[in-house]
Amino acid sequence: MSTTDTREPPAYEPDRDHRRLPGRRFRDAGSSWIRRIVVAADGSPSSTQGLRQVADLAPRLGAIVIVVYVRQLPAPALLYSGIDPGLVEALEGQEAAVRQEALRLVGGTGVAWKLVIRVGSPGEEVVRVAEESDADLVVLGGNRHSSIRNLLLGSTAAYVATHSPAPVLVMRLRAESSSKVHAAVEPIR
Repeated sequence: MSTTDTREPPAYEPDRDHRRLPGRRFRDAGSSWIRRIVVAADGSPSSTQGLRQVADLAPRLGAIVIVVYVRQLPAPALLYSGIDPGLVEALEGQEAAVRQEALRLVGGTGVAWKLVIRVGSPGEEVVRVAEESDADLVVLGGNRHSSIRNLLLGSTAAYVATHSPAPVLVMRLRAESSSKVHAAVEPIR
């Protein structure tokens, strides 16, 4: 008597060396494991680059985008009982600029997105939003600072990279083309 095996064959996916290993089943070509992208925005050029990349990537993946802006009060402002109204106004202006930038870059892509505003330490708040939203990818800008500044104040990108529950993509600005060395190459005769 012959029995028919009705079990599905094991799922395989290639590893980085293109060997096939047991693992998750491949989905159709249009799907991806990236369904929720958290992107930190602070108005800096590198965070704008991150927003641009997410605006390009999210529609192709069908991912939901969560833009995070963190209001960070400077340490000296926390020492005084009252907060300077000029500081609050500056923070509100920066928040409005980030909101407009996110709307311009991500809003026109057709993907579902939202802006989350937090107050506190940027690294901690970005990680918290990634955890709360069950993010599959976190994108943030990385501004190069001196080693002394990073030692004293820490790096938001380093904090997020070491504490995030999801993979982290740190966007850095490319060097301007004027600083590149261009060489003329002539054919050998």
